[in-house]
Amino acid sequence: MTASRRRTIRAASLVAAALALAGCTADPAPAETPAGFVELPDQPWTAADEETTLGSSDEEIPDADGIPQPLHVGSIDPIGSDEVLLVGETWNLEVSSQVIDPATGEATAKFATGPGIWDAVIHPFVGADAEDPAVLAQEVWRPRGTRGAADFTISTYSGNLLEPDEIEMADYTRAHSRWGSSVVTDDGRYFAFWDDALYGIRVYDLETGEETGALQLLGCGPFTWAVGHDIFSVCEDERQIIQLSIGKDGGIEDAGRADVLPEDFVSNRYASQAFDAGQSLLVSANGDVFVFDLADGLPADPIAPIGNAGQDSGRFAQSFINNPATSMVISYTDSAIHPHSVDSGDEVKLILSDPADFTTLATLELAGMGLTSLDAFGYSVDGKTLHVVGSGADESLTIVGFDARTGAETSRAVIDDFTDSPSRLLTPQVIG
Repeated sequence: MTASRRRTIRAASLVAAALALAGCTADPAPAETPAGFVELPDQPWTAADEETTLGSSDEEIPDADGIPQPLHVGSIDPIGSDEVLLVGETWNLEVSSQVIDPATGEATAKFATGPGIWDAVIHPFVGADAEDPAVLAQEVWRPRGTRGAADFTISTYSGNLLEPDEIEMADYTRAHSRWGSSVVTDDGRYFAFWDDALYGIRVYDLETGEETGALQLLGCGPFTWAVGHDIFSVCEDERQIIQLSIGKDGGIEDAGRADVLPEDFVSNRYASQAFDAGQSLLVSANGDVFVFDLADGLPADPIAPIGNAGQDSGRFAQSFINNPATSMVISYTDSAIHPHSVDSGDEVKLILSDPADFTTLATLELAGMGLTSLDAFGYSVDGKTLHVVGSGADESLTIVGFDARTGAETSRAVIDDFTDSPSRLLTPQVIG
């Protein structure tokens, strides 16, 4: 029986039952009120009058001078070189981010961007005026969840945040949205990202708004470390570092490979880049710590890990390297279970190390930082400060600055109006 047929029969049955109850019988009404029956009082309608909003006529619409300018439409303050971007939870329909001044805890700009497939894909930029690009986001808009058509966009937010400069990508695009798998070249021209549908890398020209190149690279990725218009990544299967070049027309080609990774090399989900130094950090899933120097192209000599991040006191989790490659940081959980597991515990400790030889520079634990939770952390643009966000002793959201080489506290401020739960702290990129 079809659904339409079932609905017709059910409707007919309901009509028949209603007629039977409404008066198709001559039985008198019961003399007494049945037990448990509650009779509701009459609720008279209120006649519309001049005092009733939208009753007899519409309200008068004020002129333009009488309408407050919405904050999210007006020109924004550009992101400063002394500020960071704090990202909220990434599993919502929109991702809420705020530019934070670490010295005061003030939110100087706010953004609502679309989510990625897993993590949010957000790239903040240092700007000079409100019209400069402030945030680029690769977004997935799903009007019907996983069953319906999705819009895949690359949106650049500046000025009027309700009208970003939007590039709509083809619906066959599936951007890998783990942190470190996409990059904006340092001149701001190209956006390159790993595409899971292609099993390779895809390039968009941000000036023309067009896709300019794509290259399938099975067994490689998903990292995109950019030096100029060259993109570097790893090929775990072949133990290689690969160099990809973006040409003048925006096309991308395999420019060379170096068989320099050890035989026991394994990759990971995330990676980090030191933009000023042309170096990249990768902490393998087995704890091996690699710092790749890519400033002059592919390395010629075999690469060995500078150490291993494993510790008996807890499992290593997130890792970052600062822009000048003078400091790196790894977080540790209070559990030996892998941090990607739902039962992994909480991040409770940070270890600052020298990227040259993995010498420990400082160890920062929750109590010593004056925090009860560790929610997000990352470096300043100049790399001199490690900023840590967490709950203070009074449960207030707090951002604390530490010297990137010594671990000494340099600043502390309360973030008053962050309206989401922090999930990541991003260092703005200097482009141009």
